[in-house]
Amino acid sequence: MRVAAAAATGRTQVVSDSPLQSVDSMMIHPTYKAQEWFYSETGQRDWVEAMELDTLTPDLPALLVEMGIRYDPDKLAGHLASKWPQVYGRAVRIAVSLGGFIARVARDAALGQLEERSAVRAVELRKLLSGLGPSFVKIGQALSARPDLLPQVYLETLSELQDRLPSFPNEIAWAVVEEELGVPVATVYEQLSEQPVAAASLGQVYKGVLRETGELVAVKVQRPGIGESIAVDMLLLRRLMAVVDKNLPQVSQPLVPLVDEFASRLFAELDYMAEGRNAERFQALYGSMPRVRTPKIYWQATQRRVLTMEWIEGVKLTNKPAMDEAGLDIVDFVDVGIECTLRQLLEHGYFHADPHPGNLLASRDGSLVYLDFGMMSEAPQYARYAIMAHVVHLVNRDYDAMCRDYYTLQFMDPSIDTAPIAPALQAFFDDVLDASVSELNFKAIVDGLGAVLFQYPFRVPAYYALILRSLTVLEGLALQADANYKLLGRAYPYIARRLLTDPAPELRASFEDLVIKDNQLRWNRLENLMREGSKSQDFDAGQLWMLATWLLSENAAGVRAKLAVELARMLDAAAAADARDRIARSFNSTELANRLVPVQPTEMEARARAALLMDTIAARLRTGSSSSMDGAAGSSPPAALQLPQGSGPFGILTPADVSGLLASVQGSLGAFTPQLQQLAQQPGASDLMQEVGRQLTQRFAARVIKFAFGSQERPAAAGAGQ
Repeated sequence: MRVAAAAATGRTQVVSDSPLQSVDSMMIHPTYKAQEWFYSETGQRDWVEAMELDTLTPDLPALLVEMGIRYDPDKLAGHLASKWPQVYGRAVRIAVSLGGFIARVARDAALGQLEERSAVRAVELRKLLSGLGPSFVKIGQALSARPDLLPQVYLETLSELQDRLPSFPNEIAWAVVEEELGVPVATVYEQLSEQPVAAASLGQVYKGVLRETGELVAVKVQRPGIGESIAVDMLLLRRLMAVVDKNLPQVSQPLVPLVDEFASRLFAELDYMAEGRNAERFQALYGSMPRVRTPKIYWQATQRRVLTMEWIEGVKLTNKPAMDEAGLDIVDFVDVGIECTLRQLLEHGYFHADPHPGNLLASRDGSLVYLDFGMMSEAPQYARYAIMAHVVHLVNRDYDAMCRDYYTLQFMDPSIDTAPIAPALQAFFDDVLDASVSELNFKAIVDGLGAVLFQYPFRVPAYYALILRSLTVLEGLALQADANYKLLGRAYPYIARRLLTDPAPELRASFEDLVIKDNQLRWNRLENLMREGSKSQDFDAGQLWMLATWLLSENAAGVRAKLAVELARMLDAAAAADARDRIARSFNSTELANRLVPVQPTEMEARARAALLMDTIAARLRTGSSSSMDGAAGSSPPAALQLPQGSGPFGILTPADVSGLLASVQGSLGAFTPQLQQLAQQPGASDLMQEVGRQLTQRFAARVIKFAFGSQERPAAAGAGQ
């Protein structure tokens, strides 16, 4: 690197409240110029060749870039084929470490102590992976989200793995920056911090000031040689897992494809240009959400191993003392994160695949800042719908349907019978689901489901494991501040809103599954969906028109028939109550009124719903007519909708009254808003009205028979009342 003192005056510049150092005035150690060649890729290659070790190939840096774009294990193996002395040395260390661990686990199994010793072995594995370096730390972190591969105690232990390494010297970092950007560091940055503000396995971050604009930036510099180390480790790990796949058929799924998938993500993480593009795509998809923020990328100072992005002041959500001192509420920021995470996973499918809590920053202006976009993933469209269907089946305790979901989610090969899994799911979830959805502990569900996954031949896709880990991490952060925090209670409004307003056929089917059971409409479920969905961050009541349109479509005939039954029940309950009141007033006898118009078992509930529904419709009509330019001139909706008095005895609705009422409703609703007019003109509206009329006619017939039998005692009762 060539960092010369600038012609302009100035030595070390002291900046208050910031550990920044003027790049112009950095004093270079006398021995540095002699060493700087050694810390560049060119220097390392020259040194290695001089020692005849030949661990680097001239085109390996270009190969690493290619592996990040399209991972090709065979091509990687071909490039490293001639480096057998170095690969062999690393292989010996890995084989001895992992082989010893596997032998100890095998001994535990032979002695019947596998479960008893699992906690000890899990700690051993964590230490072993940590000692093998960055690649295996990353592998351990990935395994901590795979309940299909490891028992729960291993998952919890490996989740404690930290990919922190001692920072490498600034001189090496500056050499990498200069080699990547092709100009002296002082040309790009006016100031850089004296020490890294963060250091991890793949690189470290400095705080700086861009010379061109004077803006505060974060400068991420990749650790030299890390790409070469990962290349060798991935080659060896793949070979080892091939041996396992060949010799241990009892392993539930092939491990080589898992290694390939992990390696492709890891190589992609080495390309900071790709990370910058990921950040911008994330911003485009989710930056419009309230209180969600992503750092800006400065492309003029970004290359494959150097990333310059906006510096945003904030506190990491993991730093509870600092959050408390700044007056920032962890739970509040976690709620924002849950809404954003659900949109990532279930709406657009593009999500942060490194759900480390340190990647979330709380700013003083209330924004939740997402950091580190090196590892991203995508959930396929079919999986997003299947996950929501799975939630509905879980709420319904439909374990057979849950088992069928595993085919759609590609957890199970279609040739495998999932029926035996249903009792295991039922045994766990029946206890868990005794609480309401809002009271469920997400981690408890994940742990219990993980136990089931481990017992059966599941193959959990990587995206699904990352989804579980993302949400578990968020709930864990919130639990630090509120021991009673329940993630599903905060997530359910989003799911309810999607079920209500998303027109996708898959979600309409899930909506139908949720609100219909035993051929009846579960009105309380519908009310709960409305109540919870309105709590969602971006709930738009106007989108409910799409639900109404669907209910009157051909595809919703089944739901519409159940809805007609419920509407008829409510209208009948309201009319019966009115008739009962008239009889009681006329004869001064409540007993006679109840005999002539008996109270049905669910009538009080139906009456309350009828009153609420009619008041809600009236309110919607008032709002719609006042805002609609297409409403009928001079029309004004009623303050409340009232049932007319029937022409039957004591005001009981007759079939003729019902027909007139329904025709009047269908003809008048469209006078207030264009939406209602369009709904009233749909064929499904006529079908609904006809079915409601048919149901009310049947109820009228039953009322007449009961009235006739009750009226035989009416004179005596009337006389007593008088």
